[in-house]
Amino acid sequence: MTHRNLIATPHSVQNRLTRDLIFLVLILITLFIIFSYSYVKQIQNNITQAIINSSEKMVIDKNHRIFDPISNNLTLSRKWAELEALTPEKQQIFNKRFIPILETLPQISSVIIASSNGSDYYFSRQGDNWVSRYTPANEKKSNNTMAQWQLWSSNNKSLKKWQQSTDYRAIDRPWHALGLSTDSKTPIKWTAPYLFYTQQTPGITGVTSWKNSNNEQFILAFDVTLTDIAKTLSDIHISDMDIAYLITPEGKVILPPQENSPQLAGSASHGLLYTPSKNDNNYIIFDAVNDWLAKESQPNHITSFSRNGKLWWYKVFSLGTYHNSIYASIIVPEKELLDIISDNIMFILIGIAVLLGLAFAMSYFLVKKYAHQLKDVPKTSILAQDFNNEIYHLLRQGESETLEFKSTMRKNLKTGKNGKEIEIAWLKGLVGFMNTHGGILLIGVDDDANILGLDNDEFDNEDKILLHFKNLLSQHIGLEFSNNINLIINQIDGKTILVIECERSNRPVFLYHKNNEEFYIRSGPASVKLSVSKVLNYVAQRY
Repeated sequence: MTHRNLIATPHSVQNRLTRDLIFLVLILITLFIIFSYSYVKQIQNNITQAIINSSEKMVIDKNHRIFDPISNNLTLSRKWAELEALTPEKQQIFNKRFIPILETLPQISSVIIASSNGSDYYFSRQGDNWVSRYTPANEKKSNNTMAQWQLWSSNNKSLKKWQQSTDYRAIDRPWHALGLSTDSKTPIKWTAPYLFYTQQTPGITGVTSWKNSNNEQFILAFDVTLTDIAKTLSDIHISDMDIAYLITPEGKVILPPQENSPQLAGSASHGLLYTPSKNDNNYIIFDAVNDWLAKESQPNHITSFSRNGKLWWYKVFSLGTYHNSIYASIIVPEKELLDIISDNIMFILIGIAVLLGLAFAMSYFLVKKYAHQLKDVPKTSILAQDFNNEIYHLLRQGESETLEFKSTMRKNLKTGKNGKEIEIAWLKGLVGFMNTHGGILLIGVDDDANILGLDNDEFDNEDKILLHFKNLLSQHIGLEFSNNINLIINQIDGKTILVIECERSNRPVFLYHKNNEEFYIRSGPASVKLSVSKVLNYVAQRY
């Protein structure tokens, strides 16, 4: 048996059913992949935001627990200092008031009282005792100013006095001018983070001020070191890998004390106030800060950056009303997709089951739909593997709108000669099939369904038959319609016949003969030629 596709095999209803089912399955698989990916990504985002928001709440709550008492005591201390007409010279009275405060609020590292002209009194803890420094006003910055130092016992007794020259001036410190600017609307202000002069540790200073009866203005300042607070925040964890740290609006990082500190500006033993450069990659913190500065992001927005192929999310936010000059930040690594899938495997399995059920239901619907159509669809192809039975079935049916018999391919049996009219006759049938519903042409079978074979056409071999057919197709119809035609050459009852399967065309097909274009359709067992007007109407309705 010779089975030749000129270019492609025509599609049957069964083919379309198979195609549609495959298409349906692919759509459902695609939908499931899109749904699963969206679901997992949404979980990723939810987990990240939940960790960041929970960590942010813990940091802010911790910060309020630290700073609320400081601000309250600063307010009360200002009222007390105003009533006592306190000045930098009333040192023992000052000590008596602030030793209990420093003992109960260890986050306050030192207390300062200063006048508007620059004299100040500094008081801080030193081991089990206390140390103070009185610096007179210094109009011109020089090393000739003598600071008076004292060591105090825990019960406010002077243990030791000494003097030391210094270039320190209170009016040069960040808190002095800020303190003078406080008023009734903003009685307390906080400096931006800076390095404390005496302790050389990063911190911020809360200031307030008042005027005495002589209209002299005085400043009360609480120094709060940030390194211990930074250490406290770095110990806050919601997940295994989230990181919390302090940062200034300018991008300076407050690093807690650490044993293995990098060689950066500052002191490893007292903490660091450090601005990472673009080349710093020692810490994931520096990557986040550099990304934040590069994007010029505003606080309270969650954003991301990549490090070593892994995605990290972070949020920079203000720590609250008392000190908007300092921010905190949370960094969280994106949770791995495999971990999320593992955690949600039951939900995903349920989703797969639902989609499979949907696929089954839709497949059942398609099968029923096409099964109904299969009963009414004319036969336009045969099963080549069951050739004999298929041909006998067609012969029993007889010629119809989709089936035609031709005794020969080119030989006129009446004259015994090859005739063009014989070829044109069955070519009309092919055109009619392609313009209507498709069909099958059997060559080598007469009108009464008797099998004659192709011997009368006197072809040398099967290849000559196929070549002759191709030439006729090219000359009278066009090779572009080869897609709609399939040829089968096989023997039945010892005789060779040619089966031409025609698929309906999705565009008009014309027969070219004697410089004319003719349009045929099938009507019953005959091919009917249409006039020009009828062709236009038929094409308009069909295509």
